[in-house]
Amino acid sequence: MPIHAKKNLYPGVNAHLNSFLQLPGNGWESFHACHIEEIARALDVLLPPNFYVLSEKSLQISYAGIAEPSRIVRPDVSIFQTAPIPAPMTEHAGSMPTAVLPLAETLIDDEEALMGVVIYEMTQPGDLPGKPVTRIELLSPSNKPPLGDFAHYRRRRQHTLNSGVAMVEIDYLHHLPPVLWRIPSYADDAPGAYPYVIAISTPYPSSSQGKFEWYGAGVDTPLPWVPIPLGASAEITLDCNAVYNGTFEARRAFSLPVDYAVDPVTFERYRTYDQAKIHTLLERIRAENPLQ
Repeated sequence: MPIHAKKNLYPGVNAHLNSFLQLPGNGWESFHACHIEEIARALDVLLPPNFYVLSEKSLQISYAGIAEPSRIVRPDVSIFQTAPIPAPMTEHAGSMPTAVLPLAETLIDDEEALMGVVIYEMTQPGDLPGKPVTRIELLSPSNKPPLGDFAHYRRRRQHTLNSGVAMVEIDYLHHLPPVLWRIPSYADDAPGAYPYVIAISTPYPSSSQGKFEWYGAGVDTPLPWVPIPLGASAEITLDCNAVYNGTFEARRAFSLPVDYAVDPVTFERYRTYDQAKIHTLLERIRAENPLQ
């Protein structure tokens, strides 16, 4: 019998959910959207009065799958045909269109499917929009190497840092190598690598003279508290683990695929010693939660 729980029973990232979400079509984008909103909500409480946070278009491009990307189209209204139409629906002539254009000119890129968090500083009281100071990105599979939009993301990332905006990049995707080569690759079994990473880039006084730091988390440890820069001379500290757990508990869809009675899917993608840590954790969970 399965073992389910509304709360996250891992100390940090839930390996069951995280492995499930990294399979094509298994809901990464829904998790991405909820996690971004949870981050924005947590920051809104922490920010000083002259700062505010918005969810905005991400630097990333979203795809429905991983191995063979295909653009996602999201209609606002869908019309479905359930039976053949036996006869014309109307007899009267319609109005003449104001203009006729090629359909291709109305098709847009799907880049708005993913969202990021941007922190703004109000340089003058009540003066909106303010000045962007920090961008937070939750990395998605199609924007990591070796997939198609890695170069696109790297260019946009460089542009953001060159403009003086700091970046926080959250990477739970242990199946794929990191975006930045200076971070050891868990997917490639590099020494010193972690399955989950949060990287912070501060381009002060310039992108060529700034600082880069990253925080690793294991399969049996909480996500860290990390500094969120607010320009060159201020910062706040975000409890990333509390934000992750808030996301997990916000939607039933995130706990439903998590069955602690079995191993995570694609369990082999974790290193051998991490598999042992997960098994130790699962043994405790199963002992404390008899089969339902």
